[in-house]
Amino acid sequence: MSTAPSPETSLWRRWRTDVLIAAGALVLLTLSLLFHAVLSPLALALAVAYILNPIMRWAQRRRVPRALAATLIFLLLLGACLAVALFAVPPLVAQLYDFGVTVIGEPLAEGELGYTDLNGNGSRDAGYLPALMEWVKGFSIRLQSGESTWYDRILEAIGDSAQAREGLLAGALDTLKGAGTGFLAFLWDLQGFVFGLGLAGFYLFFFLMNFDRMVAAVRRRLPGKYRRRIETVAAKIDAAVSAFLRGRIVICLVVGTATSVGLALFGVPYWYLIGVTTGVAAVVPSLPIFVGLLPAVLVAWFNTRNGWTVAAAAGVLVVVQMLEGWVLTPLAQGKAIGLHPVTLTIALLAGFQLFGLFGLVVAVPLAATVKILVREFVLPKVDELANEGPGPGG
Repeated sequence: MSTAPSPETSLWRRWRTDVLIAAGALVLLTLSLLFHAVLSPLALALAVAYILNPIMRWAQRRRVPRALAATLIFLLLLGACLAVALFAVPPLVAQLYDFGVTVIGEPLAEGELGYTDLNGNGSRDAGYLPALMEWVKGFSIRLQSGESTWYDRILEAIGDSAQAREGLLAGALDTLKGAGTGFLAFLWDLQGFVFGLGLAGFYLFFFLMNFDRMVAAVRRRLPGKYRRRIETVAAKIDAAVSAFLRGRIVICLVVGTATSVGLALFGVPYWYLIGVTTGVAAVVPSLPIFVGLLPAVLVAWFNTRNGWTVAAAAGVLVVVQMLEGWVLTPLAQGKAIGLHPVTLTIALLAGFQLFGLFGLVVAVPLAATVKILVREFVLPKVDELANEGPGPGG
């Protein structure tokens, strides 16, 4: 007489595959965290090869040998990078340097000019930070004498003691020191970044050559019983990830160009620097408005002291954000990602916490992949358990 399996045994048989897959994914994530410096160039090369693979397939359909197509695409990509480095980067660096001088200010010096013209523009840049410190000093004097304006009284309500003001100034100085330290660390890591890009280019050529072969090799080794099911789910993941990656490239270009052109039309200084920064930030959905709005408004105010220019700068960033959210994202990505705004925010914060800026880029496609896997493999079993009737003892 055979005995029925216990509920614990039946539950383990039903979920053991999912548990093992989850454990393997956890191990893979742990290894990625430990060796992210080594794996980042590999992941970057694989992502670029994945984005460019449709061009490789198009070339193959026209009987172009894969080696020749890979070589041509690699050379075109290298040429595009060189063109950017020669024509787009120098003015960006020049504006970045000029912006740094404008923020810090040019020091007074003996001589015909009476100051050191660091950026060679023929006029002394007093500096945003010195102007801000003068305003804080004047605010403190007015506060002590009782001659305060309405915004002074608002700040007084926030902290009206001398100790609070000193703490505010000390905090500002600490922030500036931390920013300087972070910038030096960035320069120190720049050589590693350049080496990583070279290594990613080396990997990219071989991925372009063998991408379809790698996919075919994985497909051949799938369990025959579940092959069709796995391929169906993989196709859904491919649609979501490809829509995000290829769509974000288009969105970044349009957002950066629209921001630069809009700010330039209204005479906002450093329009190119702000536009490029905003375009790069568009890799992460909804981030451009947070990255570009405050610099554009501050630059417009400190350089023009014109309320209409400030309003125009803010309007450009708001319109570009609306263009991204309401037009570009639906057209370029459609509904393939399908993540709730709360889920999207959590994924971005978790990605940044784990992998920094690289995590911001991979967070959305990774979250979309996890969502599809849970929807296809986990939720059906959860629903099945929920719909089961009570057991003999229930």
